Amino acid sequence: MGKIAYLFPGQGAQKPGMGKDFYENSPAARAVFDRASELLQLDMKSLCFEENDRLHVTEYTQAAMVTTSLAMTAELEERGLGKPDVTAGLSLGEYCALAQAGVLAVRDAISLVRKRGIYMQEAVPAGAGAMAAILALEAEKVREVLDSMKDVWIANDNCPGQLVISGRTEAVAEACAALKEGNASQGKRPVSFPASSGGRRKAGTGAGSGGGPGPGHSLCDECDGFLCISGR
Repeated sequence: MGKIAYLFPGQGAQKPGMGKDFYENSPAARAVFDRASELLQLDMKSLCFEENDRLHVTEYTQAAMVTTSLAMTAELEERGLGKPDVTAGLSLGEYCALAQAGVLAVRDAISLVRKRGIYMQEAVPAGAGAMAAILALEAEKVREVLDSMKDVWIANDNCPGQLVISGRTEAVAEACAALKEGNASQGKRPVSFPASSGGRRKAGTGAGSGGGPGPGHSLCDECDGFLCISGR
């Protein structure tokens, strides 16, 4: 059997109903959701499974995403898939990668992202920040447009032909309009905080600046994990 890698999604991938089928059919996954509800004093079933406004608000989104991802991997382990050889995460997904690699306990990962989400939301109130996916336009063209603007940045260089920009809501809208003239297509991401942007610096003062391994460093003996520091 070949090597196994887990890649965990970041904020913006959430949607109502995520993880519900796992909760209903997997005791291992159910235990993760129930433990998170008790730990955070939040009804994770209501937050993740039902239509609601909170799911796309950063202070709730992050705990919901990490809980759901770790619940799913708990069921994979129950089915005998075993520990992955490599774990990685897109932005928020790094916390799942660390937990799956054994660097963080599941309860600690869920608690940390709950605090992280609160700090980030306090730094930029809901509605003040936005993100948008930019498709079918070269990265250099996007950078040229953004260089002449304030309060908007490239947050993620996902792959050729797909970048994500982040910043103040008005600045992101202005950038999207300018990039559309260059034949780019866009899609707004369902987030309430401009992740991987200047707004994140303020949030970092609340969370502190603990040390840790750099990009590409092995995180434990049993599994390699990789941290994305630059967002690229």
